[in-house]
Amino acid sequence: MPFHINDWMGELTRRLQDAFGARLAAVGLQGSFNRGEAHEQSDIDAVVILDALSSQDLTVYKNLLAQMPASSHPACGFISGREDLKNWPRAELFQFSFDTKTLYGSFEDILPKPSRKDALEAAQTGAGTLFHSLCHTQVHSTMTPEFLAQLYKGAFFVLQAVHFARSGRYLSSKTDLLRELEGMDAEILNILLEGNFPAGADEKLLAWTQRVLAYTAEELNSFSLQ
Repeated sequence: MPFHINDWMGELTRRLQDAFGARLAAVGLQGSFNRGEAHEQSDIDAVVILDALSSQDLTVYKNLLAQMPASSHPACGFISGREDLKNWPRAELFQFSFDTKTLYGSFEDILPKPSRKDALEAAQTGAGTLFHSLCHTQVHSTMTPEFLAQLYKGAFFVLQAVHFARSGRYLSSKTDLLRELEGMDAEILNILLEGNFPAGADEKLLAWTQRVLAYTAEELNSFSLQ
């Protein structure tokens, strides 16, 4: 029987309403299913926001997910209370804000409107994480194609943030984003889309993260001078 994400999320929302009642503030969908890029191994990135979150709520939600209709797509995602999300670092909420499709309730009074500074900080943090992962793996482990693929997947989110910082536009689709990129940015996304990581792909990614770190540091420094 074919899997339909809207049906699955609709059933999840109904069960959440039964379990939490008026405490359920919002339900959303993120990730590849929201972007229309899901494949056979894609997770279901559900977002659940309650009035406030307790350890007991996590147990209820875990049991609820275990009773959902069987699917080849594992349930993943995010759960929190309203104030928890409001207090989250804004840079980490940059993509969260753009990549969350509202299915129930509202995120408008919970999520801040992303700014250019948020995008720059998100890109800087993401590039720094990739840089460290590349260096650590090169010295202390072995760079496998599978791990390199995960790093390039992370580069996509950095590219989204950099593009927003430069243009003021957020593009959720990889193909849409590629049309507006050039130079090394386009090369990095092309490698991800092709799914073939040639020799030197790790060196190229390392050099690209260094460029992103330099760009974001310079741009963020201008905010401190204002």
